[in-house]
Amino acid sequence: MDVVRIVAYGTLMSGECNHHVCGKLLKLTPCVIRGTLFDTLRGYPAFVPGGEGAVAAELIEIPVKTWPEIDALEEYPLLYGRELIKAELADGSTVDAWVYVMRQLPGNAVPITSGDWRMRDLH
Repeated sequence: MDVVRIVAYGTLMSGECNHHVCGKLLKLTPCVIRGTLFDTLRGYPAFVPGGEGAVAAELIEIPVKTWPEIDALEEYPLLYGRELIKAELADGSTVDAWVYVMRQLPGNAVPITSGDWRMRDLH
């Protein structure tokens, strides 16, 4: 079976409203990605890679046949693009995975200083 690794940092995370779109997960591992997380004030976040900021995320492994459903949710390639990044695991190792990056941040987007979508109300 072909597998794809995706980093979820918002509504695709376990317990969040769009997690069901991931279908039958093969594996889910907490991780950290480097960059800045924003609340778009539209009910979903945006991630800007790079820098030293730590963003709480989950590394999800799904069957590649599930990827088109996630692309549709993320409105790829119009609203979000995909970038290959390094996800940092608890043991210090890194894994290459795909992350969705918003093509154009809304002007009123607010940085989530905690780096955790689940803590967005505290920014």
